[in-house]
Amino acid sequence: MWTVFKLQWQRLFKNPLVVLTFLGLTVLFVNFLGGIQSDQKIITRTYSEELTIEELDEWITKLNEDDTFVFEASDYDSIYERIRMNETSFALELNEESYRFLVGREDMELSPIIQHVDQVFSREKRIAQLEESDLSEAFELQTFIELTTVLSDDESNVSQGFPVAILAGVTFYFSAFSIFYLMINLIEEKKMGTWNRLIFSPLSKTKIYLGQMLHYFLVGLVQIALSFIILSNLIDVDLGTNYVPMLVVILSFIFAIVSIGMFIIGIVSSPQQLQIVIPIVATSMAMIGGAFWPLEIVNNRILLFLAELMPIKHGIQGMMGVVNQGSSVSEVFVPIATLLFMGVFFMGIGLNLMERVSEKSSL
Repeated sequence: MWTVFKLQWQRLFKNPLVVLTFLGLTVLFVNFLGGIQSDQKIITRTYSEELTIEELDEWITKLNEDDTFVFEASDYDSIYERIRMNETSFALELNEESYRFLVGREDMELSPIIQHVDQVFSREKRIAQLEESDLSEAFELQTFIELTTVLSDDESNVSQGFPVAILAGVTFYFSAFSIFYLMINLIEEKKMGTWNRLIFSPLSKTKIYLGQMLHYFLVGLVQIALSFIILSNLIDVDLGTNYVPMLVVILSFIFAIVSIGMFIIGIVSSPQQLQIVIPIVATSMAMIGGAFWPLEIVNNRILLFLAELMPIKHGIQGMMGVVNQGSSVSEVFVPIATLLFMGVFFMGIGLNLMERVSEKSSL
């Protein structure tokens, strides 16, 4: 096993261009996309058919006290047209003593905005009640009390969710590319007959396979770790110190990717075919799995179902839970178990296909 493992690393050190290229692409893509997302704020278009312009501006000023959200004054006709044309997900209507949201489609940003608006309305109602009561002195004392605002989980997820999802998704995407392209060497060995000679050598098949897969595992782990270290500083994303669950999620994802790679190798018969298949498989997994955009904006049930079959989706879900919510291994059990199941499933089929190909070649 260690002989095969050592030989694979020697080959990689002679030609490290593939891994270095995808590591560089990871840094470029995440730095660009993550920088754009981190500068964005949640904009909510606001209108009223009861309040005057001055009253509406006063409410918008109160709602904009939190820097996380931006409320902009508008009118009903333009908002209705934007919602109808799917340019805006929702809008806020303010009345004298109430409010309501016009919702065109589901949006992950709506929940924290509702909480924020409800908090502002509740606070203003309490202030109005105190002003109308005989507790004016107590009320003035209360206004000088310094309040510390803590973001709720949903609000924190919105502000940190996009950068973390992009960081994890794009990093997983290019690490899958690296692992798949390194497996081209295995196809070349099969085509030249080197693999068959290795199979019939004194080394056991288990050690040969373990040596190969341990090499892919370590390459993927090093690339993901370097990407996280570099990019967390570049785009200012705090990944926290929840290292054990994070490592379990990463290893589970790598296992699933290596297994899918073994499955692909068992199907294709030449390096040229694999070079065609790799971009199709890796890119489709990333796009459907939500590496480039949040799945919350997708409404197509077929695409959402297909996303459940993509390892990148579950890898991102696990990382989001670990980083944003500080989840333990047991709390992210579902994405981890799904990735492990995918790994076992594709690994079993892939090894079976490779054994059949080896037997046919030996005959």
